[in-house]
Amino acid sequence: MRATLWTWHQMLLLAVMFVMRGHLNSMEVDDNDNDKNQLLPNVEKCTAFVEQSISKCLQPILDYAGKLQDKGAVQLPAQGTNIFRELCDIYAHFKECTQDMSCSSISLEAIDASYGYMCGEKYQLFEDYATCFAEVEIENNYVECRNEASAAITTAQKAKIASDYSQYFKLLCDIMNHYLRCCHPVINTHCGRGAWELVRTVTLDSLRVTMPTCDLHNTLL
Repeated sequence: MRATLWTWHQMLLLAVMFVMRGHLNSMEVDDNDNDKNQLLPNVEKCTAFVEQSISKCLQPILDYAGKLQDKGAVQLPAQGTNIFRELCDIYAHFKECTQDMSCSSISLEAIDASYGYMCGEKYQLFEDYATCFAEVEIENNYVECRNEASAAITTAQKAKIASDYSQYFKLLCDIMNHYLRCCHPVINTHCGRGAWELVRTVTLDSLRVTMPTCDLHNTLL
């Protein structure tokens, strides 16, 4: 059985990467379509070359998340706080890596939208809940939610069409919707309403950037 501390957050990271790949592809195919992805209207959008540099800066975050998932053993709840601190340290390196990039980038702002909140303003709260989040990861009810979502993402990846990411993003949104509905009561029961509010804020802020048409407000109430 495999377990990770930030399964819900890893799903958002996957969404960031897929949006970025679609963004790069659209730059090669149609610059007009790419204008829709520009987040800051008064800031020049990043070139494909800069996006590739951002992708390299992002890789350590994804590598660490993947390492947790592939360990093949359940993370002990006591490790939750250490894992959280390590993630925030990696985010700090990401900020250093991208500090000279002033253009508008979906992937850059998506990471800031989630990690900036988690490792900045609400660092202490996330640290306080880290052990409880890790405990949730080994609950049978949660494991079912996670496994079902993982299988659905694998299926969606196989079905995606490189020239049309819109349907793929819709599938990702549906998967995230079902996953959050599934794990909401588990997190609420074991960690309390405050923990769910943290998950809610990070999820909405991240999706606002990565998949703005994916409205999960009702799911996250």
